[in-house]
Amino acid sequence: MIVSISGVGATGKTVVSKLLAKELKWKFVKLDNLAKRKKLFLYYDKERRTHVVDMKKLKKEFKKESKKYENIVTESLYSHFFPSDVLIVLRCNPKVLEKRLKRKYSWPTKIKENVEAEMINLITEEAMDFKKEVYEIDTTKKTPRQTVKAIKEILNGRTSKYIAGRINWL
Repeated sequence: MIVSISGVGATGKTVVSKLLAKELKWKFVKLDNLAKRKKLFLYYDKERRTHVVDMKKLKKEFKKESKKYENIVTESLYSHFFPSDVLIVLRCNPKVLEKRLKRKYSWPTKIKENVEAEMINLITEEAMDFKKEVYEIDTTKKTPRQTVKAIKEILNGRTSKYIAGRINWL
């Protein structure tokens, strides 16, 4: 089984995904790290201070990697574009998200783009275009452990309160 965690920066993806994988005793795959390890970049975006990933090559590499393990938790801003059995988008109130992003990043472009993407439900909308079953968890007032507990509810079939499309910041 592959559980993918997606969302904009500072919603808790990495901390929550690592904790979930540890609790379930599953393999954790951070797609950004896989791309770095295999040097799967198209170019470096100076304005955003990030490498632009070659998604086609990364998908191919992830497919190989996923065959090695029975159960995987994967995480990335773009993990909703990858094969998974369960897709969860972590969300955060844009006002709180902006504060988190300011602690994490020093450049305004990154902060502004992430807040705007969250406000317009960008990741959820993209995910819903790509997958049938998408779930959302609002991490604004949740600890990582509480978020993991919510993910476990989803994995155990208690999904109704997490169906994508119910969180709207506008």
